[in-house]
Order: sequence, then structure tokens, then C-alpha cells
Amino acid sequence: MNVNLSNDLYKKASFLPDAPGVYIFKDAQDKIIYVGKSKSLRKRVLSYFKDNSPKNILLLKRAQDLEYIITDSETEAYILESILIKKHKPTYNIQLRDDKQYPLLKLTLNEPFPRLIMTRRIEDDSARYFGPFPQSNTVRETISLVKKIFNLRSCSWELPKRGPKRPCIYYDLKRCSAPCQGYISQEEYRKIVEEVLLFLEGKYQKLVEGLTEKMNSAVSNLEFEKAIKYRDQIRYLQNLWEKQKIFSFDKKDKDLIQIYIEEASAKVLIYLIREGKLIEKRINTLKIPLDYEKKEILLSFLTQYYSQREIPNIIVIPLDLGKEKNEIERFLSERKKDNVSIREPIGEEMELLEMALKDLNILEIKKDKIWNELLELQKVLNLENIPLWIEGYDVSNLQGKEAVGSRVVFYKGLPYKEKYRRYKIEFTNEAPNDYLMLQEIMERRLKDTGDEISDIILIDGGKGQLNAILEVFERLNIKPKALVALAKKEEEIYIPNRKKPIKLDKSSPALHILQRVRDEAHRFALTYHRKLRKKKILESKSLKIKGLGEKRWRILLEKFHSIDEMKKVPKEEFLNINGIPKTLGERIYQYLHSQD
Repeated sequence: MNVNLSNDLYKKASFLPDAPGVYIFKDAQDKIIYVGKSKSLRKRVLSYFKDNSPKNILLLKRAQDLEYIITDSETEAYILESILIKKHKPTYNIQLRDDKQYPLLKLTLNEPFPRLIMTRRIEDDSARYFGPFPQSNTVRETISLVKKIFNLRSCSWELPKRGPKRPCIYYDLKRCSAPCQGYISQEEYRKIVEEVLLFLEGKYQKLVEGLTEKMNSAVSNLEFEKAIKYRDQIRYLQNLWEKQKIFSFDKKDKDLIQIYIEEASAKVLIYLIREGKLIEKRINTLKIPLDYEKKEILLSFLTQYYSQREIPNIIVIPLDLGKEKNEIERFLSERKKDNVSIREPIGEEMELLEMALKDLNILEIKKDKIWNELLELQKVLNLENIPLWIEGYDVSNLQGKEAVGSRVVFYKGLPYKEKYRRYKIEFTNEAPNDYLMLQEIMERRLKDTGDEISDIILIDGGKGQLNAILEVFERLNIKPKALVALAKKEEEIYIPNRKKPIKLDKSSPALHILQRVRDEAHRFALTYHRKLRKKKILESKSLKIKGLGEKRWRILLEKFHSIDEMKKVPKEEFLNINGIPKTLGERIYQYLHSQD
């Protein structure tokens, strides 16, 4: 092994305590590159110097420093490892990605009067998260059902500090209990939230039993309106329960997990079985930086996923975890404060895991189409290899003002958002110059030596833009693998050392992949440009009108984007803006035109 066992790193490892905790490898720039946990820090870290696997050799070759944190127990070490991986995103750790393409449900338990909302990111805020869900309509339907059955609020008022003067239409529709008006106490509202939690956890039978008790009590007290409300809730839940597919007859709560591993990532599908029925599917993505075994990948997923989500009593997985099984079971049992068992499938669970694998393969069907696009693109551009990595660039500005640039990256034909970059253009001139702006972006990108050049660099533009970028590569003495410019008007493809552009049929798969990258670069640049414009207008406070605060300013900017655009619209439009009173709309219109 090409590791000097007498070096400083080995010496540090030799003096680590024989205690549970977390160890941290850092590189020469003091960046965390790997986080691990163990019940014996010294034994675990010293094992890296004895194992000649390519993974360990690569890690020790880059590692320059070693730190550790002692914990009171193995469970604390598991939790701390998960927190540090999420926070620092170490290069060589398997990472449960914040996959924004899949939505989640968030129950805001951190608020006095919680709401159920859709989100795409888990935050450390004491809220409860459910998901991710493969389809966003599942999330919207669930939110709608919760409003219908439990009358949970959906507004964003900061209750009880601030609220509207009168209840909204959802109160009239019997979809909200109007905590904003004090029509329900915080204590009573929390009881509703507890019922919502049971619903989201799929514990319908327990929920129905509780509601039946309430209904009978209301009847005994001659509170017939309340009794009818509880009856309707019970009917809704029973209908939902009947629609759920039965797979398990033992009535036990369990998660069934299936995993599909690709080259540098993995998809994990979880089937939630509650009270004997399949109530939900969830999907997650793992980033795999090195050649990890399937068992290691699954162990890392279990640790990170269940550090943030509810834990069932039984977790069914498609392989044997060996001696690590007892460790992860202890960790999860302590987290849940109840016994948790991890095991391989038995009986009909095998059938369900096979179905899960088919579900994951359906996600791969799209990739067959993408693969054809990449193969054709390789032929069209005469490339040595299939272009797995494609970078797209665009600029966005308004007559040179708030000029920005974007870089998007596609891997295997799909957006790879971790590598997206936004550039605030430093170039200033009286007249906007897209060529110079593009050159500035490309120069800044090429000087970022930590990121390898992709198989294709794609520019939104024509021959002029292509030559401008080519000039930067020549000036920096860097040879690109492939430079391409795609002109919007005729969708012509320009490449270096070719006078005439390549014109592909509109149905060409190669053209389709280039269009997707170009359009995504345009969207990403435009979004950033609009954000900067709005921020500048808000900071300038150009309109000093009574009643026009920051919140209403944002409503105006969402509709009109700029003051110049506001000046062009007729008075009637200012009188019919949601969130802007008519009297204020008239004042804004008068102010804008008095300035002229």
C-alpha cells in the first residue's frame, strides 16, 4: 500500500481513544472529505491503513488531517455522522440527496398552529416530513384531503402574532377551524394535529376508533352537529382504507425497501405498509462517489433516512447486512424508543419487493430514449466517446443592466443541479456586449480548476458566440473536448473549423438533447436576472407611497417585473391586483404618472 505508516496521519490514528464517536478526514485545504462513525475510534481508523482497497488508498492519499468527536453511545455516533454528512457533503461519503425533483409533505409542528404544506427540502426545524413522493399530485391530493377531513389551516399568517381581520373563505366552506380569529384554542387545535399525524402515518384504524368515541360522546350529549361532523370524517377514512391495496395479513407496520444501483448513484424505493395495507410509495436518490458495496450503500441509506423520518417496527430489505445488522437495529430502536427489527423478505413481501424493482426500472425507461439521443449526438459531432457530461451557458440582461450568466450541467442526459452555477457579470459598458459577457463567464469557469471540463460545452447563440468562447480557450491554452453553439431562430448547430452550420431535422434526438440543455441554461440565467432586478428595485425604494410595504412591492414585481413596465399599463390593471387595495392601486398609478 502506498501509505507511509509512520506519517502524521497514522500517528494521530494510533492515539485515538478506544471509545464510540465520529472521525473526520480533511484534505490540504482543511475541507472535510469523509465522515465515519465507530464504537471504537482507534480500531476503526487504524483499519484504513491495513486495508489495500482502492477506496481506502484514494481516501488516504488525499487526506492530510484527522479529527474526532467522542460520543456517549453508538446511537449518538450514528446521529452525529448523519448530521455532519448532511451539513458538509463530504466528497467520499454516500449521500442521501436533497432531491428537489421529488416533493415532500411538511407538517409545521414548529408553529403554534401547524399547517400541512408541500416542500422540496428537509430543514432542521422540528417539523415532521413525509416523503419524498414520486408524483406531486399525490402531495396536493393529501393536503386537500387533510383540509377537508380535519379543517387544518392552509394560510401563511404568523399566528397568533398576526392574522386577518376576518376569516377566509375556507372557514365558510368548513375547510378551516379559523384559529386566526380565536375560534379554536391552541390546545384543541393540537388535538386535531395529532389526528392529522395518525392519518399521515397511515394509522387509519386507530384514528377511526378515536373518532367513533367522539361521535358517540357527542350523540350522548345531544351535540348532533358535532356527531355528524365526526361521522363524515369516519366515512372519508373508511373509503380511503378500502381503496388501499392489501399485501400483508399480519397488521404490522413495516417499510419494504428496494434499491437500484447505477454508476454513481442509486434509487431507493420504500413501500410503507401500515395496519396491513400499502398506503404509500416514497423514492430517494443516493450519491455514490466511490466503488461501495451494495451492503455499505444500504447501511448508509438506513442511517441517513431514518435520522429524519418516522421509524416502523419492521424494516424489510433485499439483502443480509451481516454483523452490522445488530448495530443499526440498536440505533433505530433507541431512536424510536421501541424494538425495531431489520430482516429480509418472507412470503408475499418477496412479491412486493419484486414489484418495487419493476417500479424502479420504470424510472429507467426514459433513459433508453436519452441514451439514443446521446449516441446520435456522438455521431453528429464526431466524438470519440458518448457525451455523458454536457455544460450549457447563457447570459441574461436588460440593456446591459443586472447582467448575469448561467452554467447548467447535464449528466447522462439529465440535469445535475449540484454543478449548476450563477455568475454576476462584472463587465460594465455603456452598450451591452453578449460576446464579452460570455467570455467573462467562460474565463471564470475555466479558472475553476477543481471541476473537469465536460464532454460538450454548449453556448446559446451562433457563430459569433462560438468564436468568442473559442478565443478564451485559446488564450488560456486549454483544449475543449467539443464546443457547440445552438442558434435559436433556425436551431442551427455551429462547431469550430466548419463554415456552414449543421442543420438537423426537428425530430432529431441529438437536437432534442441540445435544446433541453440550452433552454435550461436560459431559464436558469433568466431566473437569476429577475431576482437581481427585483432586489435592486426593492432596495432603491423608488416608490414612497403610504401603504406600499415590501410585501405589496413583491406582489407588484411578480406581476410587472419593473417600474418601466408598470408605467405602460392602464389604470384599470392597478385597480384589480390581488393583494393590492383599489385605493392603493390608484395612488400607485397616479404617483407613477406624476413622475413623468
